[in-house]
Amino acid sequence: MDKKQRIILTMLELVVEQGVNATPMSQVAKEAGVAVGTIYHYFKNKEQIIEEIYSMICQDFGVVMMANVPEEDVKKQFETMWINLYNYFVGNPLAFKFIEFVGVPPIITSEIRIKNIPHFIHIRDFFLAAILSKDLRDVNLRLIMQMVFGNVISANRLKFKNELEMTNKQIKDAVEMSWDSIKNTEKH
Repeated sequence: MDKKQRIILTMLELVVEQGVNATPMSQVAKEAGVAVGTIYHYFKNKEQIIEEIYSMICQDFGVVMMANVPEEDVKKQFETMWINLYNYFVGNPLAFKFIEFVGVPPIITSEIRIKNIPHFIHIRDFFLAAILSKDLRDVNLRLIMQMVFGNVISANRLKFKNELEMTNKQIKDAVEMSWDSIKNTEKH
């Protein structure tokens, strides 16, 4: 792992564990095994590192969510996307905790969020096409996407807090409830 990657990973681990404001650059440097000046060689400030972590996570789950999405009906595609994102967070607890505690305003500004929209174009296009084909409710696209994302986050939260085991049946139930909340009831 190169120095820049060590800095990013160390910052990710520390801010998830202790918060952004409680993570000084000197601690990041020490734990990454680099000089403080090395950090400033790659990044202007702490905020730029946080932005890069946020962008990397957005890019990751933008790709992961669309992996192996079948050509079948919209519901099967939705189920695959939902489970892909759920499994991404289960396999990447630091990414989950970062998004949960750090990847929100005011730390992540709307400008940064807007800058990362391209990572979600395929996801947005899926939901928009499903609304237009009347498979999903005719409501605001952002609302549908946020509701689905919120459902995945809630299921991961239950698992990480050991409130539910999140067995295959519980995951299937969560996906079904998420689908039921956005499907066009007139078509299904």
